[in-house]
Amino acid sequence: MIELVEIDSSKAVGFKISGKIEEKDMKLVIDAVNEKFKYEEKVAIYVELVQFGGISLKALVEDIKFAFPNLKRFTKKAVVSDKSWHETLTEISDKLFPFIELKHFGVAEKEKAKLWVME
Repeated sequence: MIELVEIDSSKAVGFKISGKIEEKDMKLVIDAVNEKFKYEEKVAIYVELVQFGGISLKALVEDIKFAFPNLKRFTKKAVVSDKSWHETLTEISDKLFPFIELKHFGVAEKEKAKLWVME
């Protein structure tokens, strides 16, 4: 499940993930990002990973169809979680996508992460 997280910036959008991501969740994400794209050429992403329960095939297809044509329109991605493997995955992703700055923050650093995506 994905919920919107309030980010006080036209240049950033926030999400909270808890459980399995379904197709309807990806539609929520795509709609929120597209709303920001109406006003900004590039957008940063803030993600709180409470608990990741996987992603359905339909949701993955929606994600890929939207993300790949728009990859260079994303500037930063902050990942907030208390799992060390999320930090490792963020570091690997940062190398795979050099045009997007990715950074992991601990749960106690939520506000710092929000400020970082709004810079």
